[in-house]
Amino acid sequence: MAKFIYNTTYLVADRQFNPWFKWLTEVHIPNMLGTGSFTSPQIAKVLTEDKEQEGVSVSVQFLVNDLITLQLWEENDAELVQNDLASRFGTEVLSFSTVLELF
Repeated sequence: MAKFIYNTTYLVADRQFNPWFKWLTEVHIPNMLGTGSFTSPQIAKVLTEDKEQEGVSVSVQFLVNDLITLQLWEENDAELVQNDLASRFGTEVLSFSTVLELF
C-alpha cells in the first residue's frame, strides 16, 4: 500500500516562534494524531536560506496511508486548523501544505 506524507511548511516570525512551537507540540500535533488519520509526526527546520525572508521556516510532516483519508480530513477539518492558526498568530505565521508520495 502506498504511503503519503502530508507536509506543512510554516514561516514563523522570530518573536512568535516560542508560542507557535508550544501550540504546535501541545495542540496541533496531538489533535492531528487524535484524528486517527495521521501518524509519525516529524518537525524539521528548513535550512535553505532566503536572504529576504524574515523568520524561521519549519516543515511539519505526518504519514497518511491513503489519499481518501487525507481528502476527508481536508474537507472536514483542515479549515478548523487554518482558522485556529490565523486567530492565534495572524500574519506572523504563514503556511502552505503539500502531499508527497513515498516510493
